[in-house]
Amino acid sequence: MKQYICAKLAICALVVLSVSSAFAFQQPFSADSSTTSANGKIHMTGKIYVAMPKMRVDTNSAGTPTGHAAGPFGGNVIMIIDATAKMSYMLMPQQHMYMEFHADQNKALSPNMPKFQDMISGEPCAGRAGMTCKKIGTETVNGRSCEKWEMTDKNSKTTTMWLDQKLHFPIKTVTAEGMTSEYTNVKEGNQDASLFQVPAGYHKMDRGNMSRPPR
Repeated sequence: MKQYICAKLAICALVVLSVSSAFAFQQPFSADSSTTSANGKIHMTGKIYVAMPKMRVDTNSAGTPTGHAAGPFGGNVIMIIDATAKMSYMLMPQQHMYMEFHADQNKALSPNMPKFQDMISGEPCAGRAGMTCKKIGTETVNGRSCEKWEMTDKNSKTTTMWLDQKLHFPIKTVTAEGMTSEYTNVKEGNQDASLFQVPAGYHKMDRGNMSRPPR
């Protein structure tokens, strides 16, 4: 189960990569999402809802690695991120259960997860020690005018990011490992506050028992 959680948090890390820029615009939106690995073994689809400082990422179980189940509990997974509270919540709708993680716990489960406190700056590399950014130019991606950036870490691994010029949000990201995350069907506008709350009737799951399926 922990490996499954780490995989989901890693996908979520792609979503919030350079989301620091999002605080500069306060423009809520929703979009369809797609994340694919270079070898094609992972292809996850879903939705993203953004109303900073909160985000929600819905992913489909169909995107789990080839030959692996969606996890011991099966079904789709929803991640809700509250940057102000430095908390994230993993919801399992089919089981009406959820787990919560403090920012420090997220870091332990997924070391590459950006720090929540870094999400309040307006620069793509702000708060990331050893990371340098270079603006390449402008391109149109999925119908959106974007700034193209290259972000290089201290190990010389480069992530390419296309930052929406209006939303100040990464419409497309390609990591050094070849993981591609992008957003289509962008719809600007206010998002329902209930999207970013744990629904009534959900039971909190004890992380100490996460290796055991519910009875």
